[in-house]
Amino acid sequence: MEQNILSIKDKLFSIKNKGIHKIITVLGIKLKIKAPGIYANVQNNYNKVLKKLKHKAKGEKINIVFVSNEPQKWTYNSLYKKFENSEYFNPIIVVYPLERLNKEEKYKYQNEHYNFFANKGFNVEYGYENGKNLPVKNFNPDIVFYPQPSDKIDENSPNNVSEFALTMYSPYGVLTFKNKNNYKQDFHKFLFAYFCEHELNIKRYETYKKGNSKNCISVGYPKLDEYLEEYYIDKSKYWKHPDKFKIIYAPHHSFKNNGSTHISTFLENGRFILELAKLYSEKTTWIFKPHPRLKYVLKENGYMNESDIEKYWNEWNSIGKIYDSGDYLDIFKSSDLMITDCSSFLIEYLPSMHPLIRLVKKNSLAVNDFCKKCISQYYFANDNIELQNIFEDLVIKKNDYKKEERKELVKEILDKNQSSADKIYNYILKLLEIK
Repeated sequence: MEQNILSIKDKLFSIKNKGIHKIITVLGIKLKIKAPGIYANVQNNYNKVLKKLKHKAKGEKINIVFVSNEPQKWTYNSLYKKFENSEYFNPIIVVYPLERLNKEEKYKYQNEHYNFFANKGFNVEYGYENGKNLPVKNFNPDIVFYPQPSDKIDENSPNNVSEFALTMYSPYGVLTFKNKNNYKQDFHKFLFAYFCEHELNIKRYETYKKGNSKNCISVGYPKLDEYLEEYYIDKSKYWKHPDKFKIIYAPHHSFKNNGSTHISTFLENGRFILELAKLYSEKTTWIFKPHPRLKYVLKENGYMNESDIEKYWNEWNSIGKIYDSGDYLDIFKSSDLMITDCSSFLIEYLPSMHPLIRLVKKNSLAVNDFCKKCISQYYFANDNIELQNIFEDLVIKKNDYKKEERKELVKEILDKNQSSADKIYNYILKLLEIK
């Protein structure tokens, strides 16, 4: 009898800690709730780690680990180089597999992923062994930079990594929409430092919850540092006919209005733009730069079958080039025009000074104040008729009447006196009391 009572009590109420949550079991039903005091524990962890690192920095190099799971989302090029050329730091990139790929695809993709960095001469290691992901702790980090936000709770989550390293993040893509989920994630909350693109986005955090911005630091966008470098670009490396008017078409993959950004116009104008490229082939040359997930989403949702997808991609390859590398700012710089429904490209393309036609999706998420400011001197197409009219105005008539206003906007997002990498680097030097 006593044993039965104990069994009932065990089922009635049991608690287990799991990451930043507690799992409460009531009558066999598991409920996940926020665990009180976890945030305070994480901050306490950081205080201890910081004290340890200040001492270490007096005689040893600080280990910087950059986590990467997709080369297309790599945003730390200038920052890595800054650490690499420093006497105070030892940077390393740890590549992890994309979870959505099958075993065979993971192996092939990870070799390409690894080589993306190895070919740059960067210090890179595989983040998995015998088919299993390795804890980032295995690489002895003092500071960990993340590639993208994630609500997944595991040993590499910021709250757990806080026990032995400081955690930091700069967005892989500029936050451009009024999507509250971008500003309320636990991932952001548990970082030691979150490097924001602009003061307007820091204010956005305060809009949703007071105190959300306490770990935010405005430094600009590290990926744009490349615009500050002056070097020769061999246009023939990227463009099939570099002497013609050079156009990038970059379609997104977000089709459904189910909590996502819902910005893709590919189903409405993907074929139209391809035909436009054929129509003006004597005057133009093109790069087709689809989002890495576009093929997958088209097939997974039944919008196109595999045969039609391959046919469409092959048509672009026959009249232009397809570009899917993570290093793409050279094609931005060397182009004359971009046509896109993507979000981050709206900001990333601006320092090129070239015009951009934004393909507008009806009922998509509204852009935030920072993005609204940046895109004010672009051109907007709500349908294919508007698209063709603007296209002919810019390409045939060369009537880019917003060019001078764009030049003024660039000054706000690209600090020519100090790069974003410099700002982050100097912040860490000061933090560790190195200088």
